Amino acid sequence: MSDAYDVIVVGAGFGGSTSAALLAKRGLKVLLLDKNAKAGGKAMAFSKGGYTYTAWVVIAAPTIDNVFEKVLKELGMENKVELVAPGIQGAMFKQSSGKWVVGPQDTTPDPNKIFDWLEVPEAARADALTLLGELTLMTPQDIAKLDDISFGEWLSQKKIDPGLYAFLISCVCDGCFVLPVDSVAASEAIIVVQQMFLRGGGVFFKGGVGRVAETFAEAVEAFGGKTMMRSRVEKIHVEDGKVTGVSTDKETFRAPIVISNAGIQPTVLKLVGEKHFDKAYVNYVKDLVPSLAFIGSRYFLSKEIIPKVPFGVIFSKDSPWSIDKWTKAKAGHIPEEMSVWYEVPSNYDPNAAPKGKQIVMTGFLGPCDPKLKEKDIKAFLDKGDEMMFKAFPDLKAAIEAQEYYTPHDVSSLTRDSVLPGIGGECIGLGQVVGQGGARKPSVRAPIQGLFYVGCDAGGIGVGTQQATDSGMKVADIVMRYYRQRKAML
Repeated sequence: MSDAYDVIVVGAGFGGSTSAALLAKRGLKVLLLDKNAKAGGKAMAFSKGGYTYTAWVVIAAPTIDNVFEKVLKELGMENKVELVAPGIQGAMFKQSSGKWVVGPQDTTPDPNKIFDWLEVPEAARADALTLLGELTLMTPQDIAKLDDISFGEWLSQKKIDPGLYAFLISCVCDGCFVLPVDSVAASEAIIVVQQMFLRGGGVFFKGGVGRVAETFAEAVEAFGGKTMMRSRVEKIHVEDGKVTGVSTDKETFRAPIVISNAGIQPTVLKLVGEKHFDKAYVNYVKDLVPSLAFIGSRYFLSKEIIPKVPFGVIFSKDSPWSIDKWTKAKAGHIPEEMSVWYEVPSNYDPNAAPKGKQIVMTGFLGPCDPKLKEKDIKAFLDKGDEMMFKAFPDLKAAIEAQEYYTPHDVSSLTRDSVLPGIGGECIGLGQVVGQGGARKPSVRAPIQGLFYVGCDAGGIGVGTQQATDSGMKVADIVMRYYRQRKAML
């Protein structure tokens, strides 16, 4: 047995590193463990050949009043990482002429400029304004009533032009949730719409978004805790219904509190084991639906093809995903068009690529089965390339090297696969109809001292923002739990 800790955090993704750093700052003896060489989880930063990038496309939002800055401020580490928010984006819409056209670049664009771009006819603009107003001004109380209806169902009740519909779905469901529109809980989707429309999007940090999680992991040690990378947790120990610690591939550590950022399903079904849970709870955990995978390409370019714009989505009236469209694609009938997100790290941070060169990364929906490798999803990857080459005709000729990433890559770096076809998901669990909003999984496990953190439980928002939000909430809950037990027992 190694030293005892007040809290052990399993996994240094944004949720785990946030909760670990905050608890260490508040005086607890914290151990943060991760199997990888760096913190960051699915938003981990990589460097190769003069390029710096994340493992896949990571678009963080909102820009204003984001939780990254709140945590950094509490830790007193605002100056450790430099936030970059250009305030522009490069969404491209395929107009009726067949031409791909970039949308308005204003930070607060005139709605009529957006409608012109999306080819919304004059007669439909009043309804479009009404819809956008309802989305952005809906109260939390009214949003909370929409846990059991999909965003697609909610939109079907409105008068909405196809161009505006495609814009909303491509930005929100296809990018922020990585799920078809008729899967995403309307409550979750509308919260994200409000965050992006009212507070902007496209936050980045010099050195990669993953630098934020790395800074949180460094904070653990700065406040007296310990961070151990390349330490794979193999077992969370439970005795008499209480957690007692964890074992890694090297040693065992003791603690009365364990926070798992490894995902609810891997935590329950593998790290703890089904025998320690009620059968009904195990069935509930198995029934949780993941997002789809985000798969795509990294293009290493000999010259700068996309100027200034740091990210965007290319889409058309035919690109949004529905469950039916996804079911056909999964069976091999890849659609003619699909939404494709792209990111240009060096347009955030000039040091992210060698001078005069550029890396462009893409991301789009794919199956989340971690057994699938590049050859198994080639049709999806080819379609992604096709969409990008149409939108950016000069891109293909400038490619010096190209890499694809797959659900296998996602799972091997982050989440263990414990159920058939699941493990390579992009976002996590708890966002579909009936499992999002107030129905989201609790951060408390039915075992004393065991908590979950990350996109599976507790947070709201877009990807890394959602995980960080979960980390903040879990830190508060665990701190209260720790103090009450210490005072009363």
